[in-house]
Amino acid sequence: MNKKPDQFGYHKLRELSQGCRINGLPVTPQRQAVLEALAGRNDHPSADELFDEVKKQLKGISRTTVYRVLETLVRIGVVQKIGTEQARARFDADTRRHHHILCMGCGKLSDLVGVNIAELMPERPDVDGFRLFNYSVQFTGLCSECLTGSDAPQPPARPVSTKINKEEK
Repeated sequence: MNKKPDQFGYHKLRELSQGCRINGLPVTPQRQAVLEALAGRNDHPSADELFDEVKKQLKGISRTTVYRVLETLVRIGVVQKIGTEQARARFDADTRRHHHILCMGCGKLSDLVGVNIAELMPERPDVDGFRLFNYSVQFTGLCSECLTGSDAPQPPARPVSTKINKEEK
Protein backbone atom coordinates (compact mmCIF):
# COMPACT_ATOMS: atom_id res chain seq x y z
CA MET A 1 0.00 0.00 0.00
CA ASN A 2 1.68 3.18 -1.19
CA LYS A 3 0.65 6.45 0.34
CA LYS A 4 -0.67 9.32 -1.73
CA PRO A 5 0.53 12.82 -0.85
CA ASP A 6 -1.03 14.33 2.30
CA GLN A 7 -2.41 17.20 0.20
CA PHE A 8 -4.70 14.73 -1.57
CA GLY A 9 -6.07 13.50 1.77
CA TYR A 10 -6.67 17.07 2.91
CA HIS A 11 -8.51 17.82 -0.34
CA LYS A 12 -10.66 14.68 0.06
CA LEU A 13 -11.61 15.62 3.63
CA ARG A 14 -12.72 19.02 2.37
CA GLU A 15 -14.79 17.24 -0.30
CA LEU A 16 -16.30 15.04 2.42
CA SER A 17 -17.26 18.08 4.47
CA GLN A 18 -18.86 19.77 1.47
CA GLY A 19 -20.61 16.59 0.27
CA CYS A 20 -22.04 15.91 3.71
CA ARG A 21 -23.22 19.50 4.07
CA ILE A 22 -24.96 19.46 0.66
CA ASN A 23 -26.65 16.15 1.47
CA GLY A 24 -27.62 17.05 5.04
CA LEU A 25 -25.32 14.45 6.59
CA PRO A 26 -23.01 14.80 9.57
CA VAL A 27 -19.26 14.41 9.14
CA THR A 28 -18.70 11.46 11.45
CA PRO A 29 -15.41 10.04 12.72
CA GLN A 30 -16.22 6.83 10.85
CA ARG A 31 -16.64 8.64 7.53
CA GLN A 32 -13.43 10.59 8.11
CA ALA A 33 -11.44 7.47 9.05
CA VAL A 34 -12.64 5.44 6.05
CA LEU A 35 -11.97 8.30 3.63
CA GLU A 36 -8.53 9.00 5.13
CA ALA A 37 -7.61 5.32 4.83
CA LEU A 38 -8.75 5.21 1.20
CA ALA A 39 -7.18 8.55 0.24
CA GLY A 40 -3.85 7.37 1.64
CA ARG A 41 -3.67 4.44 -0.75
CA ASN A 42 -2.56 4.15 -4.37
CA ASP A 43 -4.21 0.78 -4.88
CA HIS A 44 -7.92 0.12 -5.16
CA PRO A 45 -8.86 -1.75 -1.97
CA SER A 46 -11.99 -3.75 -1.25
CA ALA A 47 -14.27 -2.84 1.64
CA ASP A 48 -12.74 -5.69 3.66
CA GLU A 49 -9.21 -4.38 3.10
CA LEU A 50 -10.31 -0.92 4.23
CA PHE A 51 -12.03 -2.42 7.26
CA ASP A 52 -8.79 -4.15 8.27
CA GLU A 53 -7.00 -0.80 8.09
CA VAL A 54 -9.66 1.37 9.75
CA LYS A 55 -10.25 -0.97 12.70
CA LYS A 56 -6.68 -0.26 13.82
CA GLN A 57 -7.60 3.42 14.27
CA LEU A 58 -11.24 3.15 15.35
CA LYS A 59 -11.56 0.36 17.87
CA GLY A 60 -15.02 -1.14 17.78
CA ILE A 61 -15.92 -0.13 14.21
CA SER A 62 -17.83 -2.89 12.46
CA ARG A 63 -17.41 -4.28 8.97
CA THR A 64 -21.03 -3.29 8.28
CA THR A 65 -20.29 0.32 9.23
CA VAL A 66 -17.36 0.43 6.79
CA TYR A 67 -19.59 -0.97 4.02
CA ARG A 68 -22.31 1.61 4.78
CA VAL A 69 -19.80 4.46 4.97
CA LEU A 70 -18.32 3.47 1.59
CA GLU A 71 -21.78 3.38 -0.01
CA THR A 72 -22.52 6.83 1.43
CA LEU A 73 -19.20 8.20 0.16
CA VAL A 74 -19.98 6.82 -3.29
CA ARG A 75 -23.51 8.28 -3.22
CA ILE A 76 -22.29 11.78 -2.36
CA GLY A 77 -19.55 11.61 -5.01
CA VAL A 78 -16.46 11.59 -2.81
CA VAL A 79 -15.40 8.04 -3.73
CA GLN A 80 -15.92 5.87 -6.78
CA LYS A 81 -16.87 2.22 -6.74
CA ILE A 82 -15.21 0.00 -9.33
CA GLY A 83 -16.78 -3.30 -10.31
CA THR A 84 -14.52 -6.20 -11.22
CA GLU A 85 -15.08 -9.55 -12.89
CA GLN A 86 -14.69 -11.24 -9.52
CA ALA A 87 -17.86 -9.38 -8.40
CA ARG A 88 -15.88 -7.86 -5.53
CA ALA A 89 -16.24 -4.09 -5.50
CA ARG A 90 -13.10 -2.02 -5.14
CA PHE A 91 -12.92 1.64 -4.18
CA ASP A 92 -10.95 4.67 -5.32
CA ALA A 93 -10.74 8.10 -3.68
CA ASP A 94 -9.71 9.63 -7.02
CA THR A 95 -13.03 10.60 -8.59
CA ARG A 96 -11.53 12.38 -11.59
CA ARG A 97 -12.19 10.65 -14.88
CA HIS A 98 -9.58 7.96 -15.26
CA HIS A 99 -9.56 4.37 -16.36
CA HIS A 100 -8.33 1.08 -14.96
CA ILE A 101 -6.57 -2.11 -15.90
CA LEU A 102 -7.41 -5.37 -14.13
CA CYS A 103 -5.13 -8.42 -14.01
CA MET A 104 -7.09 -11.58 -14.80
CA GLY A 105 -4.52 -13.63 -12.91
CA CYS A 106 -4.09 -12.05 -9.50
CA GLY A 107 -6.88 -9.46 -9.51
CA LYS A 108 -4.56 -6.44 -9.24
CA LEU A 109 -6.44 -3.28 -10.24
CA SER A 110 -4.40 -0.25 -11.34
CA ASP A 111 -4.97 3.15 -12.84
CA LEU A 112 -4.36 3.15 -16.57
CA VAL A 113 -1.99 5.99 -17.41
CA GLY A 114 -0.61 7.25 -20.70
CA VAL A 115 -3.64 6.29 -22.79
CA ASN A 116 -5.94 8.98 -24.15
CA ILE A 117 -9.45 7.69 -24.62
CA ALA A 118 -11.27 10.93 -23.83
CA GLU A 119 -13.28 10.93 -27.04
CA LEU A 120 -15.45 7.94 -26.14
CA MET A 121 -18.39 9.96 -24.83
CA PRO A 122 -20.85 10.52 -27.68
CA GLU A 123 -21.59 14.09 -28.72
CA ARG A 124 -25.30 13.61 -28.01
CA PRO A 125 -26.40 12.76 -24.46
CA ASP A 126 -29.21 10.49 -25.75
CA VAL A 127 -28.12 7.22 -27.37
CA ASP A 128 -30.49 4.34 -28.17
CA GLY A 129 -33.05 5.50 -25.63
CA PHE A 130 -30.49 6.04 -22.86
CA ARG A 131 -29.56 9.37 -21.30
CA LEU A 132 -25.79 9.18 -20.79
CA PHE A 133 -24.14 10.97 -17.89
CA ASN A 134 -20.71 9.43 -17.57
CA TYR A 135 -18.47 6.56 -18.62
CA SER A 136 -15.51 4.57 -17.42
CA VAL A 137 -13.30 2.06 -19.16
CA GLN A 138 -11.66 -0.99 -17.65
CA PHE A 139 -9.12 -3.05 -19.56
CA THR A 140 -8.25 -6.61 -18.57
CA GLY A 141 -4.97 -8.39 -19.09
CA LEU A 142 -2.10 -9.94 -17.15
CA CYS A 143 0.31 -8.02 -14.92
CA SER A 144 4.05 -8.58 -15.28
CA GLU A 145 4.16 -10.92 -12.26
CA CYS A 146 1.42 -13.16 -13.66
CA LEU A 147 2.98 -13.16 -17.14
CA THR A 148 6.25 -14.50 -15.78
CA GLY A 149 4.60 -17.04 -13.45
CA SER A 150 4.79 -20.72 -14.31
CA ASP A 151 1.03 -21.19 -14.31
CA ALA A 152 0.07 -17.97 -16.09
CA PRO A 153 -3.59 -18.07 -17.08
CA GLN A 154 -4.43 -18.03 -20.76
CA PRO A 155 -6.66 -15.27 -22.09
CA PRO A 156 -10.28 -16.33 -22.48
CA ALA A 157 -11.40 -17.36 -25.95
CA ARG A 158 -13.28 -14.64 -27.75
CA PRO A 159 -16.81 -15.55 -28.72
CA VAL A 160 -17.27 -15.96 -32.45
CA SER A 161 -19.75 -13.52 -33.93
CA THR A 162 -22.80 -15.12 -35.48
CA LYS A 163 -23.94 -11.95 -37.22
CA ILE A 164 -24.01 -12.13 -40.97
CA ASN A 165 -23.12 -9.01 -42.93
CA LYS A 166 -25.51 -7.92 -45.66
CA GLU A 167 -22.77 -8.52 -48.23
CA GLU A 168 -22.47 -12.18 -47.13
CA LYS A 169 -26.14 -13.02 -47.77
